Amino acid sequence: MSGQGQGPAEAAGRDDQRAQRLRKLQALQERRALPYRYPTDASAAELHSRHAGLPPDSRTTDRAHVAGRLERVRRQGHLTFATLRDRTGTVQLFVDSSVLGAARHAEFDDVDRGDWLGAEGTVVTTRRGELSVCVEDFAVLGKALLPPPDAHRGLPDVETRYRQRYTDLAANERTREVFRIRHTAVRAIRRHLEDRGFTEVEGPVLQSIQGGASARPFVTHHNALDLDLYLRIALELHLKRLIVGGMERVFEIGRVFRNEGIDTRHNPEFTLLEAYQAFADYTDMMDLTEAVVTAAARAALGDDLTVHHGGHAIDLGATPWPRRRFADMIAEVTGAAMHPAMPVGEARAVLDRLGVPYEAGWGPGRLMKEVYDERVQHSIVGPVFCVDHPREVSPLARTHRDDPAYVERFELIVAGFELCNAYSEQNDAVEQLAAFEAEARAKEHGDPEAGDVDLDYVRALERGMPCTGGLGIGIDRLVVLLAGVDSIREVILFPTLRPESGPPPGGGPRGAARPPATPTPVPGDGAPVTALPDLAPSAHPVPAPPPRARVRPGTVRVLAALTALCGVLQLAVRLPVVHDRIGGGAVDVDPLAVPVAGAVTSVVVGLLLLLLARQLARREHRAWQLAVALFAVGAVAHAVKGPHPVAVALCVAMLVALGSARSAFRAPGDPPSLLRLLHVLPLYLGGVLLFGLTTLWAERSRVEPAPTPVGALETVLGGLVGVDGPYTYRSAFLARFLPAALLALGVVGLVVLAVLLLRPLAARRPHTEDDWEHASRLVHTYGWDTLAYFSLRDDKSFFFSSDGEAFLAYTYLGGYALVSGDPVGARESVVRVLDEFLALCDERAWTPALLAVREASMPLYASRGFTSVYLGDEAVIDCRRPLLEGPAHKRLRAAVRRVGRTHRFRLLAEADAPPALVEQLNAISARWRGKAPERGFTMTLSQDVRGAGADPQFLLCVALDERGVPGGFLRLVPAYGPSFGYTLDLMRHDPDAPNGMTEFLIAQTAAALGARGVARLSMNFAMWGRLFADDVPFTPAQRAARWAVGVLNPFFQIRSLRDFNERFDPEWLPRVLAVRRRADLPRVGLRYAGAEGFLAVPGLGPLLVPRAVGGVPSPSDPAGRAAA
Repeated sequence: MSGQGQGPAEAAGRDDQRAQRLRKLQALQERRALPYRYPTDASAAELHSRHAGLPPDSRTTDRAHVAGRLERVRRQGHLTFATLRDRTGTVQLFVDSSVLGAARHAEFDDVDRGDWLGAEGTVVTTRRGELSVCVEDFAVLGKALLPPPDAHRGLPDVETRYRQRYTDLAANERTREVFRIRHTAVRAIRRHLEDRGFTEVEGPVLQSIQGGASARPFVTHHNALDLDLYLRIALELHLKRLIVGGMERVFEIGRVFRNEGIDTRHNPEFTLLEAYQAFADYTDMMDLTEAVVTAAARAALGDDLTVHHGGHAIDLGATPWPRRRFADMIAEVTGAAMHPAMPVGEARAVLDRLGVPYEAGWGPGRLMKEVYDERVQHSIVGPVFCVDHPREVSPLARTHRDDPAYVERFELIVAGFELCNAYSEQNDAVEQLAAFEAEARAKEHGDPEAGDVDLDYVRALERGMPCTGGLGIGIDRLVVLLAGVDSIREVILFPTLRPESGPPPGGGPRGAARPPATPTPVPGDGAPVTALPDLAPSAHPVPAPPPRARVRPGTVRVLAALTALCGVLQLAVRLPVVHDRIGGGAVDVDPLAVPVAGAVTSVVVGLLLLLLARQLARREHRAWQLAVALFAVGAVAHAVKGPHPVAVALCVAMLVALGSARSAFRAPGDPPSLLRLLHVLPLYLGGVLLFGLTTLWAERSRVEPAPTPVGALETVLGGLVGVDGPYTYRSAFLARFLPAALLALGVVGLVVLAVLLLRPLAARRPHTEDDWEHASRLVHTYGWDTLAYFSLRDDKSFFFSSDGEAFLAYTYLGGYALVSGDPVGARESVVRVLDEFLALCDERAWTPALLAVREASMPLYASRGFTSVYLGDEAVIDCRRPLLEGPAHKRLRAAVRRVGRTHRFRLLAEADAPPALVEQLNAISARWRGKAPERGFTMTLSQDVRGAGADPQFLLCVALDERGVPGGFLRLVPAYGPSFGYTLDLMRHDPDAPNGMTEFLIAQTAAALGARGVARLSMNFAMWGRLFADDVPFTPAQRAARWAVGVLNPFFQIRSLRDFNERFDPEWLPRVLAVRRRADLPRVGLRYAGAEGFLAVPGLGPLLVPRAVGGVPSPSDPAGRAAA
């Protein structure tokens, strides 16, 4: 039994049992009590047959020698009853001390369930009428060290049944019956063919030419000949060589091998019957197929030939079976009239209407086959012969005698699957060579299932082959049908499974070249999918810091603070308490126009300086330019309206200070975002209220009636839109200045608000087209990281190393340079690009942070002064192993099967997706998101499905219902390198899709990628997964974080996403956030959340999300260099 799912007590109990049994074995060996042979003269079935009418409590003189496995033992005083099972059934052993002797009886009582035992004695019946052998002597023939499965439960675990078929056969009567059916059916097939004059032959398993079927082969290497060979994928071509040689009727039942996926209908090695008859055609083969299948069914099942499969009762004895044309069946099920000679555009239109995906290079015949496979075959209960297939999909069959667009071929369909495939065989050497050459061209263009040109077979045809009919029947599928089981693994004694442990040292593929495959071949078996190349040497020396700029960083902060102070003074420059102290003259002068204009200008300049101070602290070049202009305007205003010597001097001093520090202000501006309003509006309102309320308070002696708080607010806020307040002013200057200044501030506020609102709507280009092409080349060359392709998002800027062989993708948000993932590039160039980017950040006063980088790369980042904060784990599936095996995956298997009843899986390149399918998938995305914007910065492309024009390596994995309507889909982007893989970009399903749709898509995708030779599939990123562990101690901070995650989980699906990923038993790739100071974490976290889309407000879309980069030019852009 499998040890999976056992508790510690159960495992300990099993260990104790084994130790006890081992001691008993040693005692038997010491007594030499284990015989080398034990002759028997009766089986359990024979005993029951001979003594069928024996009454209860009878004794006979008939003696019997029996042997088998001990199943049950019951001890009752001086009597023991045991059940012995042999290959034919069970018989009871009756042990009586008066017959066997007390000492030997004690030895018998020492045997265990599962032991092999031989016994001799007389045949008796017990008082209850149970036929038994009264034991007079016995011998232990084989000692079982492990106990058998529970006698009542049997062996219910499917994985254990397949892995330990020896245990399954011993424990389950149903398993023994399935393989009795298999043996009986195969024997009947042989006998039937031999009775018809067929000769059984054996063809070679190792072949130098791939042919006879469309399938990917296994490759091995013959050391002595130094030759790569294929394991055969079919029996056909060598059997037809024998027809050429004159054998006329031949058949073979043999193993064939196809390097493809594993599911309920497919196993990589399976048993195939192929038979060929000279002077016959495909109609004769229909008769032969019908006779062979019914003969097998009758031998296995008896007179009632009704089988039960997929909820249908199918009568195999209702002969003759219907024969229906391929095109007619398509028309009956879909309503589409199709023909292999129809224009390809019309055929594609049919598939578009039916929602059946197709590839651009397919002709009408191949398109018909796709409609049949996707819409027709699965609906057939049968048995029915589907005859006359398109010539395009049948290279080895003979052209139809009535319509050259078809061939004389049929398939026997039962319960929705193909049971037999047969032809009128092609015997024209010229046509056969042309078909082989077409196959070879397809293989050259990357079709791994296409065959080679078999010149020897063509030469055989040139010797002359008579008209011939041939058939092929999958023995395993036939037994599935006869036994009424659901999976082909149930009828194969030892189905192909991934080993429970890794390969032995030196194991794995050695010497044999892998067959042509797309995409890149995987590394040796057993290599973890997360064991990827190192980022760079962690001990790489840190470069010397660049020469210090002439302006220290502290000087910039002082200048920004002085700018804010000057803004406040400008706002208050006409207040007497300030005005008198900075050298101002009298306020009541005539004419008033000049002083009023100067005072209003100074107020506006002051407010703008206050708003600019924050950007100056970030060394923004544009803010510096505006500040210089504003101080110049302020100096002129103070000179004209007063003059005010001290105010002019302050403005001139700031102009000099800013001019001398010009080189420090090199940073580009912040990206446009409505989040800027959160900073600007409070500052703007504060400045307005500061000016208005302090002016009214300072001039209260000239204001009637006396100002009150409510009246002052009414005056200030109303003045912004030109509305007078409840006060009159006894000063002519104040009466003209205060309303004009407030109105000017209102206009400034409207202008600032308009800019902040409209800038996020303006299209921005974060990088040039040349930069994108450069970055794309590096990703395709060095992008082995599963997040590398997301560096190419449209909203990221690129920074390239000076040698051009590495880059990193980043965005600038509010003083922080957020780098998306690890740099991409050549090993040593990655270190260079990191150091050069950090130097740029120092120069521009940017604070760098590295988002979602690999934890394994932290030694390099730590050497550059970074500290890490654990983010979570990326889930990476190893596509080389089955996902659905084992008791731990029972729920996953159930979900996949549930969805699989109503949906089928389709894998295709996004570029090949028909427009109708693209529209349907994007509609699913729209329903999935609702009004919420697309999230993702480090781990998605945030693009809708494009279809034609998309990257040809993007894959769509779609679940289609019986009408061809998609219920969900995944989009995958490639991860390059020695261990080729894919990364999940989009995962969507219709809100009305059945439960388990996502599990179905992921499981089917992993299986399909594994069949293509893909090693890894990166799924979701599970945040803070380590906090969910129950067997590790937590620090107080971690306990607090665990509590916070529990609070956030209902809103952001944190733990539930981790639990979902664990269903697929992935390998975990930890990722971290790298920052220079932990004090930066709150601000970096806020900006990271904004870039990922978590701050987006439904309805406003991404307007409240900082637009990544937002017009910040790439350093390789000439405009960017000029700005720098």
